[in-house]
Amino acid sequence: MQKFKWAWVFILCHSLILIGCSSEQKKWQKQLDQQALISEGKIVRLQQHIVAGHIANTNLLSQYAEIIRQDHPELGELSSALAQDASPDGPIIRSLESRLGDAKNDINHVVTMGNEQVNKVYQELSAIEAAAQPDTYGMMLSDPINVLADMSQGKLARVAALSAEASARINDAEDFGPGSQLVGNPQYGNWQTNSSGNSFWHWYGQYAFFSSMFRSPIGYGNWGRNRDYSYYNDYGRSRYTSPSQHKNQQATERSTRQKFKKSGQRFSSPYANTKQTTSAVARKSSKFQSRPLARSGTAKSMASGTTSSYRNSSYQSSRSRFGGK
Repeated sequence: MQKFKWAWVFILCHSLILIGCSSEQKKWQKQLDQQALISEGKIVRLQQHIVAGHIANTNLLSQYAEIIRQDHPELGELSSALAQDASPDGPIIRSLESRLGDAKNDINHVVTMGNEQVNKVYQELSAIEAAAQPDTYGMMLSDPINVLADMSQGKLARVAALSAEASARINDAEDFGPGSQLVGNPQYGNWQTNSSGNSFWHWYGQYAFFSSMFRSPIGYGNWGRNRDYSYYNDYGRSRYTSPSQHKNQQATERSTRQKFKKSGQRFSSPYANTKQTTSAVARKSSKFQSRPLARSGTAKSMASGTTSSYRNSSYQSSRSRFGGK
């Protein structure tokens, strides 16, 4: 009789645990589904603002690219490739849509894996939402705009950044040549390791012409110690980098640090210190801070300073309050 009693107690406790787990999983599922819808909506709204011309840097990028095409026909294909980022279906938008699709596909799986994995997907969805803010997107365009400005040989002005000479001087940076603001940004290329274990920057096909404009291939070690300011590397990386891209960046940094250590040298992360730029960008820009799902509070999107002329003041991040994050 006593054994029968304890058996029922065990069954009851086990059932309560299962009910509790099921309830927690349903809560996570709801929160992730809601955040996915919010992030998807922000991307759609961003595309609408691009089409409507509400983001000044999209217009500026297109104008700069056209000027380069006219003045330097040999750079026509390259400038056209950079100008694609100003369109509602350009590489930046496609990247956000791809990341959103991956995160949505992970939802049903991670809710069975516990809070840590759920948090990772929630943070990715939150980063996508932040990246789809018009102001933040406008600032991301400042990198290709400034690349085109540098390619114009002084005809076009940089935006939201110091001049090339002033920036290199203040940041004690090396001039790697036109396009160096895009190095490290996985939208334009990636780090590839040779047989000697050294990592070099490899441009994607549509940007391959940059290779002919550099004095020599850019090595990760030299770039990491001597890079100059770029919006992506100093402010936008946490928003515009997918989890898999972030892992690749960490792996490249780790292998480079180990290689330096073997030769008795020290290597610090390329992102250890934020490079200096204009006071306006430094004042308004802030790195995206992910929020743990377990904490309650309004999920507020981070937006950086920008040169975009976003005119719809009613557009603000207004996530609902969730039980988490």
